[in-house]
Amino acid sequence: MDTSLVENPFVQKIFSQISPKLAFLVSAQLQHSLLAIKILFIIFSFLCLIVIIYLLKKTGYHHLAYLEAADILKDFQGKEASATLKKWQKIKKNLEKENPVYWKLAILESEKMFDDILIKMGLGPGSMDDRLSRLNEDDLPNLSQIKQFRALCRDIAHDPDYQLGKEQAEEALQTIQTALTHMEVL
Repeated sequence: MDTSLVENPFVQKIFSQISPKLAFLVSAQLQHSLLAIKILFIIFSFLCLIVIIYLLKKTGYHHLAYLEAADILKDFQGKEASATLKKWQKIKKNLEKENPVYWKLAILESEKMFDDILIKMGLGPGSMDDRLSRLNEDDLPNLSQIKQFRALCRDIAHDPDYQLGKEQAEEALQTIQTALTHMEVL
C-alpha cells in the first residue's frame, strides 16, 4: 500500500471527519435499534413473495411467460395423437347415426375434446373462451369459425330443444377437424 496517501494531511483530515460517522453506522447501538425494522422488512418481503406466487398460479399466465401460443401449439403436436384419433373416430360415428341427439352429442364431445387439448397445451386455466382469447389467427387460422362453433355448443347445451341439422353438425365438426389437423393432433 502507498504510505504517502496515509501520511497526506488532507486524507487524514477527511478520514478523521468521516471516521466517527462510519463508526456510528456499524455501532451496536444503531444495529440494535434497526433490528425491529429489519425484521419487519424481511416479513414484508416474504409476504410479497407469497402474494406474487399466488397470483401467478391463480392467473395461469406463468405458462405463457416464456412461451408464445404458437410455440405451445407446436410443442403439443404429436403428443397423445393416437388417443385423440380414437376419440375423434368415436365422435364421427355419432354423426353417422340418424338421431339428432347423437349429432348434438358429437358436437358437445368434440368441444370437450378440443378444450382438453387446449388445456394440455398449457393455455391456462379458466373457460374455453379464455383459452381461445389467448390465441390469434396466426396460431389457428380458423379461429373465427372455432368461436362460432363455441357459440353453437352453448346454444345446444342451454337449449335442449335446439334444432340441429345434420349438415350444420357436419360443418361444425369439420371446423374442429380443420383446427386439429392444423395443430397436427389428427
